[in-house]
Amino acid sequence: MITRVQRHLAGLAVVGGLAISAFGCDKVPLLAPSGSAITLTTPVTALPINGSADIVAQVIEPAGTPPQRGTLVSFTTTLGSIQPGQAETDASGIVRVKFQAGTASGTALITAISGGVATSSQTPLRILIGTAAVGSVRVSANPTLLPAIGGTSVITAQALDVNGNPLSAAPVTFSTSAGLIDQSFATTDQNGLATTTLRTATNATVTAAVGAQAGSTTPPTTPPASGTTPPATTPSASGVASGSVTVNVSGAPTLLITPPASPPGEGLPAAFTIAVTAAATNGSSVRDVTINWGDGTSQSLGVVTGNATVSHIYKTAGVYPINVSVTDSFGNVVSQSTSVTVIPVASPTIIITPSVPTNPQPTTTVTFTIQVTPPTGVGVRKTLVNYGQGQSTDDLGAVTGTVTVRHEYRNHAANESFTVTVAVDDTLGRTTTGSTTITIP
Repeated sequence: MITRVQRHLAGLAVVGGLAISAFGCDKVPLLAPSGSAITLTTPVTALPINGSADIVAQVIEPAGTPPQRGTLVSFTTTLGSIQPGQAETDASGIVRVKFQAGTASGTALITAISGGVATSSQTPLRILIGTAAVGSVRVSANPTLLPAIGGTSVITAQALDVNGNPLSAAPVTFSTSAGLIDQSFATTDQNGLATTTLRTATNATVTAAVGAQAGSTTPPTTPPASGTTPPATTPSASGVASGSVTVNVSGAPTLLITPPASPPGEGLPAAFTIAVTAAATNGSSVRDVTINWGDGTSQSLGVVTGNATVSHIYKTAGVYPINVSVTDSFGNVVSQSTSVTVIPVASPTIIITPSVPTNPQPTTTVTFTIQVTPPTGVGVRKTLVNYGQGQSTDDLGAVTGTVTVRHEYRNHAANESFTVTVAVDDTLGRTTTGSTTITIP
């Protein structure tokens, strides 16, 4: 076994009986003896760009004991740098240095050597740097459901390293199966987050990729109809990972308005059929149906599903534009328009048929058959008969059809004439009059 003294004397030469340093006056560095082992450890296995980590080298001699204090150990790395590049062991055979990742992504292979003793080239200390350290990508969207006319959604991707820690300063590539991405490339912040904005009017799946082949992942061409997909992650085997999220566009309800088959009359109820159907895919419940009748009035029907029949009365004849809108609980608004032509309504017909006696009498009783025929949909509220003798009237009430009444004419002159008038008030607020003239012998 070579002792520490022998290792020290190995650097001396004997000249004239004197031991002289083979290296002149330079101090000979202490190196680990043959057969020793050097083990490298670090608390991390992955670092972001410009990250750093402590490296610990443990030197153990063949006897299982630490080497002499001050044994020199040199370090090398394939990526980044080590500060200092050489350091001496302490009394426990330990050396501590700092690894700096630098600005390049990749795998740093770190080795240590002292004399003829080195870490195994087959098992160097490995630290993944930058995108090489990516383990997964989580993607989320806000919101995950857009209105039927489309809109914008903020897409957030979080890059995590192989240990599940946020990966900062990692470039992220965004792609979408539909719509437009405002920013296709972004860099993660200190929390491993990168964002972009999706603009779409159709279902879209957005994929965020991190790594040497970022962006090569092809997103699904047909997004699921159900809603947001859970953030999908492609496990990283070589510094490449991706994740996806689906943003759906809500389905809008359908709406149909059917006006009356024949033109309605002014003042009469006009029946309209409203058919509302909620969207079968990505739809939401109907919240309200509103009708603008085109005559300065509107009406809210509330929640309508299926068919609903709604009546409206137009007071005057004319052509009226009608607009119906349905709003669902997501805020989608769908409108349909039509028009209706309102026609005038005929007045009630009044026919007065008198029956006058032919022989002269001081008091003559005349019989009147009165027929009142209102148009369809119109009712009679009051019928007044004026017999032509001043204020002599009868209120027959709501006459519809034929009614017979009698009236006595007293103290009339021979061959005196009287004008008999019938006034009918209908349910449209109109007054229609009919008259006839009689001559009493």
